[in-house]
Amino acid sequence: QINRVKHVFNKELLITIINSLVFSKLFYCSFVWSTTSEGNIKKLQSVQNFVARIIGGLRKYDHVTPILKELQWIPVKKHLFYRDAVLAFKCMNGLAPNYLSSLFTTREAVSRRTTRQSNQLNLPLFTSAKGQKSFKYRIAKLWNELPPVIKLCGSISVFKLNLKKKLLRQFRMDQ
Repeated sequence: QINRVKHVFNKELLITIINSLVFSKLFYCSFVWSTTSEGNIKKLQSVQNFVARIIGGLRKYDHVTPILKELQWIPVKKHLFYRDAVLAFKCMNGLAPNYLSSLFTTREAVSRRTTRQSNQLNLPLFTSAKGQKSFKYRIAKLWNELPPVIKLCGSISVFKLNLKKKLLRQFRMDQ
């Protein structure tokens, strides 16, 4: 319905309205459903593309990527990665509840040997795809794949900023 009244608002207010009404619903509880099927992620991406078209004043079949880049919105799949990475940072730095932080152990704590990977998280062994979609496995794998420059940020705000810059660079290079 916002498409019908878009001409009433300026661009900044329209972005604020969309952030509060659309994206809050789009990414609600994303930690739970972020392992959903590609088909569902495509549906969510089409919602993001639709609101980008509203903001950019594009027609239905116009290419939306330039507007997404201009707005500095990362695609839904990368945004889900971003939200999981923020939760991983909170778990690793004592900012998350103890019941989440206690799920993860470092390889150093498991093997007692000092190696190059001793600061990596111990990945639980799962042979099924369902096990590999579990929160514990997904977050540990994600954390191990992050570059040290991003992992070693001093605060959550710096971490978010650096991670979003990295994901935006990847998005620009992918296109």
